Amino acid sequence: MRDWLKRLDDFLRLSRKEILTHAGKISREVAEKKALAEFAKYKERTLGELTAVEKHFLESIEAIQGELKGKK
Repeated sequence: MRDWLKRLDDFLRLSRKEILTHAGKISREVAEKKALAEFAKYKERTLGELTAVEKHFLESIEAIQGELKGKK
């Protein structure tokens, strides 16, 4: 396991990422509140937008309807 930790640290150094050597300064509660607030902003911003799956589904229906009209 130690060798994997070293490999990960080496990878982070190569990526010029900071390696966290302590538990951090933000409590779990504060981090959770921040995450939930950011998620709420995201959900509000994307409200009413179709997901990629929904768009593909609608495109498939339109394609099938086009094929059925061509068979008449």
